[in-house]
Amino acid sequence: MNRLRRRTLVNQLIGRQVALLAILLFVVGVSQYLILRAVLFASTAKTLGNEIAVLTPVVHHTLANRGIAGFQHIADIMVARLRSPGVEVVITNALGQVIAASTNLHAKLPPLYNSPYFIWNQRLVVNRVIGNVYYPSGYVWLLSSTRPIHSILSRDAVLYVFLAVLSLVVAGWLGSLSVRQTLHPLEQIRQMTQRIASGEFGHATRIDNAPAELQDLGESIDRMSESIQALFSQEKALSEQMRRFVADASHELRTPLTAITGFLDLMSHGELTPDEQERGLRAIQAQGRRMGRLVNQLLMLSRMDSAPESHLTLQPIRLDRWLNDLSPEIYNLVDPRPVTMMVAPVTARVDPDRLTQVVTNLLENIRSYTPDDTAVRITVGMAHGSVVMQIEDNGPGIPPDDLPYVFERFYRGDRARTSQSGGSGLGLSIAQSLIEAHHGTIRAEAVVPHGVRFIITLPALG
Repeated sequence: MNRLRRRTLVNQLIGRQVALLAILLFVVGVSQYLILRAVLFASTAKTLGNEIAVLTPVVHHTLANRGIAGFQHIADIMVARLRSPGVEVVITNALGQVIAASTNLHAKLPPLYNSPYFIWNQRLVVNRVIGNVYYPSGYVWLLSSTRPIHSILSRDAVLYVFLAVLSLVVAGWLGSLSVRQTLHPLEQIRQMTQRIASGEFGHATRIDNAPAELQDLGESIDRMSESIQALFSQEKALSEQMRRFVADASHELRTPLTAITGFLDLMSHGELTPDEQERGLRAIQAQGRRMGRLVNQLLMLSRMDSAPESHLTLQPIRLDRWLNDLSPEIYNLVDPRPVTMMVAPVTARVDPDRLTQVVTNLLENIRSYTPDDTAVRITVGMAHGSVVMQIEDNGPGIPPDDLPYVFERFYRGDRARTSQSGGSGLGLSIAQSLIEAHHGTIRAEAVVPHGVRFIITLPALG
C-alpha cells in the first residue's frame, strides 16, 4: 500500500514544473491586471481632463466679459457640452453650492483632490478649478462609472485564466514527455540496480544520449557490478581453495596418525617381536617428526597470511657473502648433486633467516623430484634495477600444465606420488609467501631441453 502511495520522480518533477509555471503565470496575470487597470483609469481620466481643457478658453472669455454674473450661463454650457452617456457633470460655485449638474447626487458632492483622478462611490472622478486657481469662481467634476472598466478587466481576467489553465495543461503534457525522455536513462539505471539486487552481477548496460551525470552514474554502477562479480568469483575460488586446503591438510595429518596408531595398537596387543617393536618405535618417531614439520609449516603459512611483514627482520645483506656462508648447507642438502654458484656482489634489504628458508625449500624440492646426477645452478645478479636470484636444475622438469599451480598449497603435479616421496606440498607455498613479504616475486619456468628454473626478484637496496 505504501508503495502505491509513493510519488514517482517523474510525477514529482512534472508537478514541480507545473507548480512553478502556475506561480509565474499568477504573478504575470496579477501584474498585467494591475497595469491594465491603471492604464484604463489613467486613459479615461485623461480623456475627461481633455474635455474640460477644451472648454477652458470659453470659460475664461465668458468670465472676462460678463464677470461672475455670467457664471450660471457658462455652467449650463459646460454641463451641456460635457454630458455624455456614462459621464456625469457637477459644477459648483466657490462656496460649494451646486450651480449646474447632469445628475442628482443627493446633495452629496465628491471631495476635492489635487490629483489627476480618484475613485469615489464606484466612479472615476476628475475635478478642475473654474477661473483663477488662487481665486476660483467655482469647481467642475466629471464622474465616469467604473463598471465598463471593471467589465473589460473581468473579461481580460477570464480570458487570461482560460489561457493560463490551457498553458498549464499543455505544459504538463509536454513536460511529461520531456521528463520521461530525459529520465529514460535513469530507468535503465534502476533496472540495472534491480538486476544487481537479484544477484545478476557483471552485466554492463550501455546508456546513450544521457546527461553527463547519469552517464557517469551508469558507468559507476557497471564498474560496481563488475567489481562485485569479481569479488564473488574470488570468494568462490578462495572457498574452493580453503576446502581443498582443509581436505589436503586433513589427509596429510591422517596419514602419519594412522601409522602411529597402527603401530601402537600392534604393540599394545603384544603381537610384535622385539625387533619389530624397535622398528615400530623408529617409524612412530619419524611420523611424529613429519607431523611436527607439517604443523610448523601450517603455522608459518597462517602467520604469513595474517601479518607477513611483522615476521621479518629486514637488514642490508651482501648476498654474495650470505650465500658463501650458506654454501656448506647447500652442498649437504642436494648431495650428491653437483652445484654451481655464480654470485655478483649485490646488496638487498632482506631477512637472512627467511631467505635461507626460501632457498632451503627450493633445494629440498629439487632433492625430492630429481635424480642424484642432476646438476644444480645458483646465480645472483642485477636486472632492471632489481636483485634477481635463479635456482635451476636439469632434472625431469615440471609439466607445462602444472607450472601455474606449483605454488598452491598441497599441490602435487603427480597425484600418484606418495607423501613420503613428494613431501607435504607446502614448501613452495611458504617460499612464495616469504618472498612476497619482502615485496618481491617468485616464479617457475621450464628450462630447455629439460629442467626447471625458479626466479626470485627482490627490491635492490637504494
